[in-house]
Amino acid sequence: MRLRRPVAVAAVVGLLTACGVRDAESPGGSLPSYTYAITPPPAGSWLLAVEAVIEHAPSDRLVAPEATSALRSVSLVEGGGSRPLSLAGDAWLAPSCRTRCTVRYAVDLEALSASCRHMDCARRVGDAVLGTASAWMLRPDPTGDATLRVEWRGGDATRFVTGLRRAPGGGYILRARELGEASYTAFGDFRRARVDVPGATLDVVLLGEPLAMGDAATLGWVKSAAGCVASLYGRFPVDATVFVVPASRGDGVVFGRVFSLAGASVVLLFGTDAKPSSMHTDWVAVHELFHLSTPSFVGEAHWLEEGLATYYEPILRERAGWMTEADLWRHFAEAMPRGLRKEGDPPALDDRDDIDSTYWGGALFALVADVRIRKQTGGAHSLDDVLRAALAELGDATHAATLADFVRVGDAATGTHVLADLVAHDAVAGEPIDLDGVWRELGVVEAPGGSVTLKDDAPQAAARRGIAAGRSH
Repeated sequence: MRLRRPVAVAAVVGLLTACGVRDAESPGGSLPSYTYAITPPPAGSWLLAVEAVIEHAPSDRLVAPEATSALRSVSLVEGGGSRPLSLAGDAWLAPSCRTRCTVRYAVDLEALSASCRHMDCARRVGDAVLGTASAWMLRPDPTGDATLRVEWRGGDATRFVTGLRRAPGGGYILRARELGEASYTAFGDFRRARVDVPGATLDVVLLGEPLAMGDAATLGWVKSAAGCVASLYGRFPVDATVFVVPASRGDGVVFGRVFSLAGASVVLLFGTDAKPSSMHTDWVAVHELFHLSTPSFVGEAHWLEEGLATYYEPILRERAGWMTEADLWRHFAEAMPRGLRKEGDPPALDDRDDIDSTYWGGALFALVADVRIRKQTGGAHSLDDVLRAALAELGDATHAATLADFVRVGDAATGTHVLADLVAHDAVAGEPIDLDGVWRELGVVEAPGGSVTLKDDAPQAAARRGIAAGRSH
């Protein structure tokens, strides 16, 4: 799952910039820059020490929206000393930050995590606290088009791990517009392992107590899921940090989430009863890791991000031999109708925010696109070619792209107008899709009891077999 709510503001900022409205800058016109030097808390403490150097802030106001009540000893460094800053409403006021200032403060990570009840805030996992990097960043409001840097300064570096993008000269770097997807970060005690996959390295961070199946089996699960994704592209798309969190129940991966624009990071919640024999029936890990292979569509086309992952996850597992071809098409025959536009739904997929439209509406778009590309090219091209071209030209999930970019690159890769036509008629106008007709063409016949029969004399039976086999026909 990719969370898009926090970065909607960034999309609006980008739109205003494109229309000629400048991002907030300092009075002198210099772009702002914020550097955070952090000292991880030692064992037995939850106080994260931060020194922030803020230059060319567009505002006197410094805020930490996710951690206001958890900040301690906020002070402004002046000359040879410092003076405390007082909280005024929801902000600390520091006019000198409009030019350059140094602010020191501590973040009580235990207090920060005390009220967390979901995946999008800092939460305690065993003897560590896991959250997004933005949670502990005291920053101007508005942030402007700032560059943010994070550096480690003293303390035990092994008690800090983050998925943030590495800076060429050391440390980490992101832009203010990426704060809504500031990568997952952990402080405290955890176990780490390097998992090499074709073309990339996964830094796997194991939090809390080991699962019953042990760390080695957990790492094997993550590596196998990444291998499914790599099989589509010939390589895994990007180096990433994967956080494994034990959940109270379940025998597989019960939930996952991706934050990627500021650096590729994934959280996977593994049920404590997970066992290696359940790996091939798990869909969550492949789904989440697949997200890293497609560019981020900020402010639009969330249905395409989730739809592609929903469509390809079972296909890649089938291609890996984890399920049969009949099981793949039975799964699609059962679930694809959820993506059909319902009475009263807005025409455009972007205007529908229910789970069925986002996941299965997007998956239905992908299925129809795949079948039409194969049909129009006589089996020479497929949606696989679209995704490979998108990765090569638009980048992985650490890069932002538009729906128009994806359509342009995808149609050029296949020599068709399938994506442009399908976006116009299905994704925008909401014209009905004849799903029964798609099944007839592919030769997928639903049988009593929920099974399916696959007919090899159907008009597009070769396309059906190609989708399952991972080849053109």
